[in-house]
Amino acid sequence: MRLEKFINKLSSKDLVTNINLERPNYVQPEDRIMYRAHRILIILGMLNTKNGLSKDVIACVDFLLRNSNYQKKFILEYFQGQKNIIEKISKYSSNLQEEIDLNIVQYRSVPWDLRFNDMFLFLYIRSLIEITGNNKDKNLRLHLSETGLEYFNGVKEIFPTEVNFLELFGSKVQEIKTIEIITDIIPKSYWRQNEKSNN
Repeated sequence: MRLEKFINKLSSKDLVTNINLERPNYVQPEDRIMYRAHRILIILGMLNTKNGLSKDVIACVDFLLRNSNYQKKFILEYFQGQKNIIEKISKYSSNLQEEIDLNIVQYRSVPWDLRFNDMFLFLYIRSLIEITGNNKDKNLRLHLSETGLEYFNGVKEIFPTEVNFLELFGSKVQEIKTIEIITDIIPKSYWRQNEKSNN
């Protein structure tokens, strides 16, 4: 009865009701701020040094977690020349099929997503992260708060693939080396591979 009244009211105002009975659109986890913010929490929890991490390093590591087909290349470059590289590769277990995305954007700078600031705010207002440093000097550092560390310990099992990859680096990642591999070495190897497949 109420529905009929509502429809009649809409019709009297020359408004047309449209009911979409098709299947709702599926939203990818990557498009959900909560999912992405949790992945940042995992990055900070696994690599949580007392000085925290820069936003650029978080963006680079997030890029690797989103694009798992570049993780082996990153491991090989990061641990190049170290005696334990075979051990690191054998500890890393990727259950995903390796697939090269030929449409990937070549990053000449850090793979920054405009939503990162929203995700940082999402975590900050929930007291899960702390931000130190100076924005003026572009020296902001993010690290888990005590609350964030507790929360991280409760949710890290939800992200086994990410944790498996990040465990390789211990509790500290070399920031300059990480940024260089993501912004220079991986894009160059991508373009070399792309040239081979086009010939």
